[in-house]
Amino acid sequence: MIIIDAGHGGADPGANGHGVTEKDWTLEVSLHQYHFLRKLGIQCKVTRDRDVLLPPERRAALVKQSGAKVCISNHYNAGGGSGAEVIQSIYSKSKLAKQTAGALSNAGMPVRRVFSRKGEAGDYYYMHRLTGSVETIIVEYGFLDSAIDMKKLSIRSFRLQLAEEAALAAVKYSRGVENSLYVVQSGAYYAKDKAEKLCEELKQKGYEAFVRKTN
Repeated sequence: MIIIDAGHGGADPGANGHGVTEKDWTLEVSLHQYHFLRKLGIQCKVTRDRDVLLPPERRAALVKQSGAKVCISNHYNAGGGSGAEVIQSIYSKSKLAKQTAGALSNAGMPVRRVFSRKGEAGDYYYMHRLTGSVETIIVEYGFLDSAIDMKKLSIRSFRLQLAEEAALAAVKYSRGVENSLYVVQSGAYYAKDKAEKLCEELKQKGYEAFVRKTN
């Protein structure tokens, strides 16, 4: 089980830059991860599926009580800087964070750093401090106020690709897989109805199958 957290929401907009509000993009990529993993047959949940405010205690409780092994908390940065960041708990062995950072880097987004931050009561971030045994990583996919990052992030397909890579890293980690996951493609069509027909035939034969649009 993996739980996906769309950072911020409602009256909490998060970061802003180049006309983009963080809460909108975190919801976009979180819902994409959810449907992406469901199509792969992976059990998953989301903390929010719409533009709603979640107080810290409520958000953390949803993660803690989810039954998940891993939580991906999706964010975008601002305030000067460039590149993705992955933040782990001070108690983490860092394997998940490093695998996620490697996946983002391989997908084309430079990684600024992988780090943890200590506070007076343990972890500085409540998503680490209050989520219990669920291993939570905070993924900052880039800086909204960076022209360098936004040149890439403004392309929606690239944002979704990064989200998929982070999701697959979580799957591999939770299943103890060191190497790549292999996806078998059985057909490619220009006509959507033909693709959906083949997908349905495969499902009827007992295979996990889904239709994915590529650019």
